[in-house]
Amino acid sequence: MKICKQFIAIFLLVGILTNCFNYWILSSSYILNKQYISTVLCTNKDNHELHCEGKCFMDIKLKELDQKNKHDQDNLKRIIETVAPVTASLLAPVYELPIEIFAMNYLQKKPIKTSLSIFQPPKHA
Repeated sequence: MKICKQFIAIFLLVGILTNCFNYWILSSSYILNKQYISTVLCTNKDNHELHCEGKCFMDIKLKELDQKNKHDQDNLKRIIETVAPVTASLLAPVYELPIEIFAMNYLQKKPIKTSLSIFQPPKHA
């Protein structure tokens, strides 16, 4: 059971980190392969006066990445809504401890022994 929890945690961590660094990975690959992208993959390579240098290809890839992230978030939300209530008890066992309620007499609104000596009017000398 412990190995299964560790595997799930590592799997989720890798997924989250990959999703977080998608833009960084895409932009670094553009910088490293700028020459190849501008000569082969650029959609405006025939129009040299635009000086696109592959930015059009980068914009297309960023839009695809945004759509993929949105789709993945919708899928994850759907999975969590359907699977999480069933497996929640398997992942984290719930321990119920009996709670002993102890309330003072004034909180229970029970009468308390009153002292009449406190509530006497002042005496004149």
